[in-house]
Amino acid sequence: MKLFEVKIFHILTVVLLTSEATLRPIESDRYHNYDSLTQLLHEYATAYPHITQLFSVGQSVENRELWVMRITDNPDMQEPGEPMFKYVANMHGNEAVGREIVIYLIQYLCDSYGRDDRISGLVNSTDIYIMPSMNPDGFEHAIIRDCEGVTGRNNADNVDLNRDFPDQFDAQPRSRPRQLETEALINWITSNSFVLSGNLHGGSLVGSYPFDDSALHKSGFYSRSPDDAIFKELTLVYSRSHSMMHLGRECPQYSESFPNGITNGAQWYEVSGGMQDYNYLHSNCFELTLELSCCKYPQVDNLPTEWNNNREALIAFIEQVHRGVSGFVTDINGQPIPNATIQVHGIDHTVKSASFGDYWRLLVAGTYTLTVTADGYEPRTVSGVIVTNSTGTMINFTLHREPTHQDNFSHHSNEELKEFLQSYATSYSSITRLYSIGKSVEGIDLWVMEISDNPGIHELGEPEFKYIANMHGNEVTGRETLLLLIQYLCENYGG
Repeated sequence: MKLFEVKIFHILTVVLLTSEATLRPIESDRYHNYDSLTQLLHEYATAYPHITQLFSVGQSVENRELWVMRITDNPDMQEPGEPMFKYVANMHGNEAVGREIVIYLIQYLCDSYGRDDRISGLVNSTDIYIMPSMNPDGFEHAIIRDCEGVTGRNNADNVDLNRDFPDQFDAQPRSRPRQLETEALINWITSNSFVLSGNLHGGSLVGSYPFDDSALHKSGFYSRSPDDAIFKELTLVYSRSHSMMHLGRECPQYSESFPNGITNGAQWYEVSGGMQDYNYLHSNCFELTLELSCCKYPQVDNLPTEWNNNREALIAFIEQVHRGVSGFVTDINGQPIPNATIQVHGIDHTVKSASFGDYWRLLVAGTYTLTVTADGYEPRTVSGVIVTNSTGTMINFTLHREPTHQDNFSHHSNEELKEFLQSYATSYSSITRLYSIGKSVEGIDLWVMEISDNPGIHELGEPEFKYIANMHGNEVTGRETLLLLIQYLCENYGG
């Protein structure tokens, strides 16, 4: 089965020169500490304002910003139907390779935009977010050429950030509050509709996928998620696009090897409170943990090789955000329905539609049945949805309001009646026209609601009918009955 197309790049130099004369060359002969990283990101945000947006999602314990560079063709807006992707690096401060290669990735995407068709297409169609360092405090204390040590691994409070997230199998009360960095990432993850993510680590050479732990709380146990099939394929995309990872070779310091360069997280070793599982269980995002190098903090002259090894894999993995099924969930008037639930039959995991009613569901090739539900709407099921590995499949869902069953009249004052009619005229603008034919002695509008497939148009051969109620002001039954009729006709149109 062909999962992807491999493209080979010949890198002549890793000294990345920007297209703007005002920017200094970016050297590959050093690591970027917090100050130089901050300067670099601001320079690129200034040089490429049409495709970048630099922001911070929070601060570390020692008050360093958790910088994120957003790269997309319209960075000042959220585009309907455009999937969100993120890379997070340097969660463990002494695992420095991921930090540096995403710095190169930022430069590569910006400098190649408008020059390379593949990169331009990716930036135009994807909302890309890159966080070079989740643990900037730890990095400042880490030691270069320390391949196996732990100095700088934890944050400034000496907490392992990849053991600090809520865990599905741990019901014990916490003895300490979550770290600032963890809380910042939790807020960022849950307040956005990320689809796919890579969490970049070091110290081994393997791609790891959920689950990272299990109810047994032991290593060596395959902890299968409901989306095991797509997780394995996504991990294989990175591994096979990487120059070395797919070989599954042992790192010198460990007696372990990984077939095809991938592993289930818990089968390798258990991680309780990890960010990878949190993404999957608490948001729409499917995240992998990518271990990029046997040495956590290698000497500087290894950086060109690491960039060569990872560049194609970094790009190919972002491209996977477009696979599976995507589309929009709307009502009969084309209005978006956010927070609708998308269920794939046979897979016990759902995703939610985003603010524009747009959704994305990563899937392996196959034929599927999808059901969409939303509060106040009737469910909609579509069968025979064909997914391929080559391109994504678009399926839009139009939901109809659930019929309203009301056993008792609710009396409406004149102002409440006006609000009721205006609400239905707005929600069902394609089939209604609300207008006043005049006013009463006391200046109250005499409202008329027209309901038709072409309101406001006298269609040839189509008869016209009217109801009039409340001619005698103290006879309110007809008045309230017609309001219920308006509600019934509107909410059941198209059903």
